[in-house]
Amino acid sequence: MAIAPIPWTPPQRPDPEALKDPPPFEPIPLVHLRSGKIRSVFNKAGMTSAIHKSPLAFPVTIAVSGIVGDEHAYLPHRDPDKAIHHYSSAHYYQWAAEIPESAHIFRPGAFGENLFSDELDETKLCIGDKVRMGGVLLEVSEPRAPCYKLNHRFQVKNMANRVQTLLRSGWLYRVLQPGVVEEGAMIELVERVHPEWSVARVAYYLFLERDNKEMNKEIAALAELGHDIKDRFKLRLEKNKLEDEAGRLFGGEEEKMDTWNEYRLVEKRRETGAITAFVFEAVEATAEQDIKPVEPGSHVRVKLGGKLVRAYSVVGGTTKRFELGIALEAESRGGSKYMHTEAKIDDILTFSRITCSFPLAKDADKHIIIAGGIGITAFLAAAEFFRATKQKYELHFAVSSEVPFAAQIEALGSSAKVYNKSLGQRLDLGKVIAGADPTAHIYSCGPQRLMDAVASVAKEHGMPDRSVHFEQFVVATSGDPFTAELKQSGKTLEVGPTQSLLDVLRTVGMDIDSSCEVGNCGTCRVDVCSGRVEHRGTGLADDEKKESMLSCVSRGIGRIILDL
Repeated sequence: MAIAPIPWTPPQRPDPEALKDPPPFEPIPLVHLRSGKIRSVFNKAGMTSAIHKSPLAFPVTIAVSGIVGDEHAYLPHRDPDKAIHHYSSAHYYQWAAEIPESAHIFRPGAFGENLFSDELDETKLCIGDKVRMGGVLLEVSEPRAPCYKLNHRFQVKNMANRVQTLLRSGWLYRVLQPGVVEEGAMIELVERVHPEWSVARVAYYLFLERDNKEMNKEIAALAELGHDIKDRFKLRLEKNKLEDEAGRLFGGEEEKMDTWNEYRLVEKRRETGAITAFVFEAVEATAEQDIKPVEPGSHVRVKLGGKLVRAYSVVGGTTKRFELGIALEAESRGGSKYMHTEAKIDDILTFSRITCSFPLAKDADKHIIIAGGIGITAFLAAAEFFRATKQKYELHFAVSSEVPFAAQIEALGSSAKVYNKSLGQRLDLGKVIAGADPTAHIYSCGPQRLMDAVASVAKEHGMPDRSVHFEQFVVATSGDPFTAELKQSGKTLEVGPTQSLLDVLRTVGMDIDSSCEVGNCGTCRVDVCSGRVEHRGTGLADDEKKESMLSCVSRGIGRIILDL
């Protein structure tokens, strides 16, 4: 069953008559051609695509089926009418301005196109245009019909719908004359047979004014129109019924874009002078069976405008209604300051899926939690879980004076102990850890000096590294620049002093899975073939560091080679 469309108010429709008779375009240089391989994408089980395409070294061989080696996950796309995809790179500037939270993704090549150009768009080419590109002759066959995978690609729930509504879908060519394209080739218009039917005008009646029978009949008669699109117009005429687009645009339950969702701020309360609790509720109606409790060790990421994205531990709740605790940092880079000073009741913010990035050790006979300050937010859900499931646990919580989430901690009873520095109470780590059973696991989050002390004392008492776990909110990602050579794809990347390897990999179309992006979860690990690495974060065990690194926080030293 297809999901319901996401509300969106589009601009006024263009005048279709204004989309006729574009002037012939002058030859333009071909920058490069791109191809891609089918692979799993978007961290979505079972979803594959070849949308991530890389530039090819000239010369490039093009067959009737398209660029030799280019792949398509969706079988109907392996059609000679859809051999080559062209997209206007000028659209990327518009997309970035309209959807700033995804601006870092809107870069030429992001739509999975085989070639792009600023000079051409859907209003400047017509169905049946014969276009020469080096030794290859192409023919414009149809507008591209966008699908729900674009929603995942750009992290916007209705991206596919926006693409077709704004007539920015790109266009497809069939190959009339296969051949080889050399460096320095130009894109040239050879012949125009239907000047009245620009790609944009056909797309207008395909996507917008769909019930215009006269235009549907005229378009269906275009001999050069791709048979897939031609059949849609024919069916409208034969059955007097419009096709259902929901499945293509939004997918079914398994394919829907749920990576980012909107939540409304419904409660904001001060816990201490520096810590505030925030409660959020899902904007969209949620089916009862889809409401899941927050797992212990979960975090969520929130978009705060532009490229500002921050991750916070989830104190508790469900996927429909959850709570965060956020400390106002003196050196805030914008996240905590925004939440404390600007976020207001009824504001709607965009959050990622709630993800368990700090799972509990299931084989532990006892759990010892050591937290300081805002670090308590990483463990409140875990402590409640231990209490409800009657597992053995201790919570040791150090504060300077005020106690955040005091009611939740008090509900844990004698298993929770608070050490208030202002009252002369001191957390004795030696005493806490010395009494730990060999099968116990220790978890810690708080100021760095606290976690360093926990690590040191645990080692002194013979606790194995695998039994001691740290949750970190912030890890420095900057450092000396380094070079990353990608063994499989042949690329060489330069990682600047303020860039992370993960960010640079994404800029060249490498779809690296990630979750916490502060070095805790290990999701973004990449295999290292050779070279030295400065390891940061806690997401890898010591033996794993010999062959892997965390691309979100760790840095190469000099030059490294990755198995990518």
